[in-house]
Amino acid sequence: MNEEQEEEDDAAFVGEYIGERNERKQRHGAGTTTLPNGDRYKGNYVRNLREGQGLYIFKGGARYEGLWRLGRKHGEGKFIYSDGSIYEGHWVNDKRHGYGVYTYQNGDVYAGQWKESERSGYGFYLWKDSQARYVGYWENGRREGRGEVLFGAYKFSGLFHNDTPVGPGRFIFLGGWEQQGHFIPFHIEQHIPANANRAQLAEDDSPEFPDSSLDLITTWIAERTVASKEPIKGIKPEELLVKFDVSVHPKGEISLPRSSGQDQVATLLAQAKSGESIFKSP
Repeated sequence: MNEEQEEEDDAAFVGEYIGERNERKQRHGAGTTTLPNGDRYKGNYVRNLREGQGLYIFKGGARYEGLWRLGRKHGEGKFIYSDGSIYEGHWVNDKRHGYGVYTYQNGDVYAGQWKESERSGYGFYLWKDSQARYVGYWENGRREGRGEVLFGAYKFSGLFHNDTPVGPGRFIFLGGWEQQGHFIPFHIEQHIPANANRAQLAEDDSPEFPDSSLDLITTWIAERTVASKEPIKGIKPEELLVKFDVSVHPKGEISLPRSSGQDQVATLLAQAKSGESIFKSP
């Protein structure tokens, strides 16, 4: 829970309130509250809890406008964070959950599925600086499963594990040819969480990060180069979505055809981890 959320929860029943009340003198109906910490809320209440449509403005400049349920963000809403990043989409119990679009402070954009405020499910990511694009599956904020990266004059199509390409894949080039091959493990290094104490890195030769995991670094092994039946010139994100035969609905559901469901993704990922090639000799 971030500082903005803590302030919001702590201020749920205090502050100066102007608005409708029920027979028990509870905040009930339309009203405006100014909190002791400087936060403000304008919207609907049901028995003292924010419910329905409402606007919450944090003293630090962040703001949320959308639906509430039992005092928490729940349903469709837009959150503008104090750093300038914006999330617009579905919320469940104060978490980004379902379908939503997040525009990051640096201009990167993610549009797709969320689970417990992490990118999870099917989604599209655009890196603003490089204009590289990824469309495919995510888990816990990282690329996981089948996906494609479109970058400049080539596209990579393959499988990812823990944000890293693994196993068989294809590099498809504008010239009408493709290189087929596979990724193999190169080495493993410690993944340092974004909130790690950077001073610790400079002072300690072997810093320990209890919440960290291991990153797998892979290297590409080319198998062969063949003529490609899949030119990438002019490919658009929506065309990649069609290629995967996946529909992402506004409310957050994913529709997968039986022939390419989660079981198939799991099977392909298992092949990738084992290094087994999915390509047949021409």
